[in-house]
Amino acid sequence: NIMERCGRAASEVAIPLKKRVGTAIFEDVKACLQPGDILITRHDTALTNLFLPGFWPHAALYIGTESDRDASGVIIDDDRQSRWTGDRCVLEALKDGVHFRPLSETLAVDNVVVLRTNLSESQIARAIERVVMHEGKLYNFDFDFFSSDKLVCTEVVYRAFDGLGDVDFALTERAGRRTLSAEDLLDYAFNSQALNIEAVFGIRGAHKVLVKGARARELVLESYRHRV
Repeated sequence: NIMERCGRAASEVAIPLKKRVGTAIFEDVKACLQPGDILITRHDTALTNLFLPGFWPHAALYIGTESDRDASGVIIDDDRQSRWTGDRCVLEALKDGVHFRPLSETLAVDNVVVLRTNLSESQIARAIERVVMHEGKLYNFDFDFFSSDKLVCTEVVYRAFDGLGDVDFALTERAGRRTLSAEDLLDYAFNSQALNIEAVFGIRGAHKVLVKGARARELVLESYRHRV
């Protein structure tokens, strides 16, 4: 209860500064996304940064548009299908719970990394089907990955992909809990062939444009492993 109250209080504190992901960068990120892509994000002035490990604190899952869903053959119940509509193409766990959210809301940030698995289209469809079943659940302020009644942000990614193909996320013990952080996901991209860094914006070397490919990989590595 204490952890939840502290988490909710911290998430309510917002400094009203303009975010660096503006209209042009938003469109660039949107154009490069594919269903199943993982969005690692950061608000530079968020108080919650103090409570989460590392420079990159948050993760969300781009599940695609309605047309993407239909084209890939993703099958979900009618109730959730009715909420996965319009511009709601991201599944994201925030303080209000696990919900379909507009990409514009998820990318109202200062920094973003796009990660992509090496899974096939059918495997990604399967990942999306199984994680969408958690939509509507509460946020996991206790960071308990061994219970699926509530989900933390990175647990959305974990529940989607872990065990599919050669994706195998190792949980790390922190404060008595075995968890998966956003930077654990980045580490996994550097240490395996199962996850790739596709693009980055906001950090040093990528302040003005969305950087892709090998250069994006270099900049992301520098952003959290080599920070001064």
